[in-house]
Amino acid sequence: MKNTKMTIMALAAAFMLASCGETKKEEATEEAGMPMQNEMHQEETGEHDMSMVGNLDDGQSGDIEFSNDAVGSAYQHYMHVKTALVNTNAEEAQSGGKMLVEALGKVENSTKATEAAEKIANSTEINEQRTAFLDLSAGMEEILSGAIASGELYKQYCPMAFDGKGGSWLSASKEIRNPYYGDKMLKCGSVRDTIK
Repeated sequence: MKNTKMTIMALAAAFMLASCGETKKEEATEEAGMPMQNEMHQEETGEHDMSMVGNLDDGQSGDIEFSNDAVGSAYQHYMHVKTALVNTNAEEAQSGGKMLVEALGKVENSTKATEAAEKIANSTEINEQRTAFLDLSAGMEEILSGAIASGELYKQYCPMAFDGKGGSWLSASKEIRNPYYGDKMLKCGSVRDTIK
C-alpha cells in the first residue's frame, strides 16, 4: 500500500514537470515540497537580481499592423508590461501600466483593459500585477481581435498559474515566455490560439 502511494505521488510529480516541458532540480529547502503554483502567492523580496538574468523575454512585438493607431499604441504598451512581468520587474510593469492606461484612453470599448491596467499602474507588488495581467490580457484580446490589419498574435496559456486554474496572455512570438512565473517557470505554457 505504501509503495502504491509513493508510485502515484511520483507519477503526479512527473506529470506536473512534463506539463510545462521543463525539468527542475529540486532544491533542499523548506519550499522544495511546496506545489509550484503557490509561488504566485509568495511575497516578492525585492532581491531578484535582474543584472544576473538579463532580459528573459524576447521582447518581440512582431510584424503586426493594426487598423487603428490608438490600438497599435495600446498593444505596444501591453507588450511592455508583459516583458516586465516576464523579467519579474514590478517597477517597470508599473511604468508600462501607466503608459498603457493613457494609451487605452484613446481606444473605444477598453473599460475592462483599462481597469486592469490601472491595477498594475497602482501596484508595486509583482504578484498583484500578475493577477491583474490576467484580466488585462482578456481585455486586450477583445480589443485586438478584429483590429489586426496584418500579422498575427498568439494566445498562450499556462496550466499551472493561479493555483492550477491557468492563465492566458498574448504574444507576438510562438516562443513561450511566461509572465505569471518569470524565471521560475519561464517556458511553462503552450500556444492555444492564433489571432489574425
